[in-house]
Amino acid sequence: MRWIFFSLVFANLLLLVVYWQQESAPAAPAAAVSMPADARPLLLVSEVAETLRPAEHKKTVATPGRDDLCYVGGPYADELDARHLLARVSAVGLTGHIKTVEVSSDKPADYWVHVPPRSSREEALRVLKELQKRKFDSYIITQGDLAEGVSLGLFRNKESAYGLRQQVEDAGIPAAVRVVNHAGREYWVEVVEVSQLNERMRERIQAGDTEISWELVECSPR
Repeated sequence: MRWIFFSLVFANLLLLVVYWQQESAPAAPAAAVSMPADARPLLLVSEVAETLRPAEHKKTVATPGRDDLCYVGGPYADELDARHLLARVSAVGLTGHIKTVEVSSDKPADYWVHVPPRSSREEALRVLKELQKRKFDSYIITQGDLAEGVSLGLFRNKESAYGLRQQVEDAGIPAAVRVVNHAGREYWVEVVEVSQLNERMRERIQAGDTEISWELVECSPR
């Protein structure tokens, strides 16, 4: 029995020595974690030198499309004819309105005999008195590019106008003739729905009116 006791004591001493050696051994160094060369270290917000800015949103710029274009049918010399076309446009469910255009003609309408503008109103009055003294009907022009000139009248007949001018110049007063051309109006019917106004629809609206044409133009401001 004695040898069993001594065996247990020796075994306990051996376990104590082994445990003490493990506790006193130095700890193994931690494995180093490698980072890529281009990696950026983590920083606190307070350590960031640059000012943080919100992301900028790009603005979308709208480009004009075909909605800016309209069809116009014409021209008509008589507004009543344009109204008939507009009625046919409305009858097929389209939207339109009459567009009036001021036009001038190369055909002369009147001949305006006048004394060219003087340097001052006093000079114009002096010429006026001289003309009236010689029995020429006249008055001072107060507006336009002929202001401070003297008007001697409008004539439909070219020979009459140039004859009067010659008489005035024979009296020692310079005179001129300005040709005033005809001014008139054209009437067009403007239709908004470009995509619906195809060739077949245009022929239907014209109703046999071959004197007019259709043009694609920029819509009139409303």
